[in-house]
Amino acid sequence: MLSRYFLRETLGAYLAGILLFVTLRTTDLLSSLSGTLLRQHTPLRWILELLLYRLPDALGIGLAFGLVFGLLLVFARWIRQSELKAAFAAGMPPWQLLWPTLLLGASVSLLAFFNWGWLRPLGQARFEQLLYRVYYGGYPSGVLSDQVYTPQGYGIFFAQEIIPHGHQAELRGIHVVEPDGRIVSAPRGLWKGGIWRLEQANTVLPSGAVSFFPKLQLKFPKAIPIEPTPFNEMTLPQLRAEAQLNPQARFSLTRRYTDALAALVLAWSAAVLGLSLKEPAWAFIGILLILLGYYLLWTLAARFALYGLWGSYGAWLPDLACLLFSVAGSIRLRFR
Repeated sequence: MLSRYFLRETLGAYLAGILLFVTLRTTDLLSSLSGTLLRQHTPLRWILELLLYRLPDALGIGLAFGLVFGLLLVFARWIRQSELKAAFAAGMPPWQLLWPTLLLGASVSLLAFFNWGWLRPLGQARFEQLLYRVYYGGYPSGVLSDQVYTPQGYGIFFAQEIIPHGHQAELRGIHVVEPDGRIVSAPRGLWKGGIWRLEQANTVLPSGAVSFFPKLQLKFPKAIPIEPTPFNEMTLPQLRAEAQLNPQARFSLTRRYTDALAALVLAWSAAVLGLSLKEPAWAFIGILLILLGYYLLWTLAARFALYGLWGSYGAWLPDLACLLFSVAGSIRLRFR
């Protein structure tokens, strides 16, 4: 009975906490973009779409931090109204309320895992595309203009436009000077793998002889330069595949898991702290200490990764710190 009552009280405060952090995150986004949105006369529909695409990011923070806010708010009210003292006097061990807290935290972590793994990267990609449109009036095309390549031993390659299509690209306005002095020009072609496939090509030899080729292939020592997708725009399966090839993606991959697990370890820490308090005022101080401490360790882990310290394991730093605090506090409550 007490566990159900506790969960019912916590869920109301938790929803208020989620709303609080989502509102703070959204307000921060609007304040940072307000100048650009006004200067570009951005339509209201686009502004609402920007907020919608960033909602998973704000929700990811609200799911974890809102849980700390909700739990300690309930404990503060129970301490102020002596409900917690009455439960202890009736023989309820303090650690008994940890089980519903862990169940709630685990449920939220599962939801956060889906949010961080799929919703947030998809929303981030849409957000970046629309923000580009706000700044420049169109979506990023990926078209490269007036590109010159001088691979050693292959001559000089020039294309007025390179239009990527997956792992190949359309070429326009092609001019090539080969090492033997032959000049090749073509209005269009295709860059696929390590080959430039030219159409309607004209060649001029150093002797002045001119030749025409309906189709002509020229070797090139590299594949089309495809702009990589940022890690924060990759879904979890894409990021997992990228991490197998690119070591730099491993920290971002690990952080997806640790960010999802944050709801569980933060809820555990908040419950341990709340059950140990004597005065309700300390609950609000506890909210600040837990959230600020977690954020500082989260930021510190990213700095460690930037300088190559601890590798992807550094992403576990904030969760591990909360876990150690929670375990120590639970042992203390068990033998209280």
